[in-house]
Amino acid sequence: MMHGHLVRLRAFEASDLDTNHMFVNDEETALLMYKGMPFPTSLSDEQQWLSQQTSYTRGEYQFAVENMEGNLVGRCGIIRLDWKNRVAELAIMIGYPYRGHGYGKEALSLVCDFCFQQLGCHRLKVSVLDFNEAAIRCYESCGFEKEGILREEVFRNGAFHDVILLGRISTVS
Repeated sequence: MMHGHLVRLRAFEASDLDTNHMFVNDEETALLMYKGMPFPTSLSDEQQWLSQQTSYTRGEYQFAVENMEGNLVGRCGIIRLDWKNRVAELAIMIGYPYRGHGYGKEALSLVCDFCFQQLGCHRLKVSVLDFNEAAIRCYESCGFEKEGILREEVFRNGAFHDVILLGRISTVS
């Protein structure tokens, strides 16, 4: 378990199922988080996803994000890991009503430290929809820099939107 001042990163437990299911089925969360079709997730689909989040996973390492009151507030971690090139792609989701309290920034910072200090990653990358300004600010405040744009990559709410690519290089020698 990793600790900050606002959040703890821990393994998922079976008791997280209902809260996770609520988070991923929140319309705003789905529109901000998914690049594919923002389709509702069934409880059994979420249970299957949750059951795959173990320490034996190969390539995806997701942490439950819990505030200091013990509430599950979201999830974050590695969604793709390229061991040869020491590159990890990260993702984070802070569920409603917990956004805007600094949980995402601290969770992301903890995951970055884990990737650089424990896994030996050299580079971290993320992608975010152009209208998700809060996420872009969060990534930039954690040392990520804009590296590129996938122009009109995602169709959302009747219009095409860019996907912003951001990256961060390790300062660990």
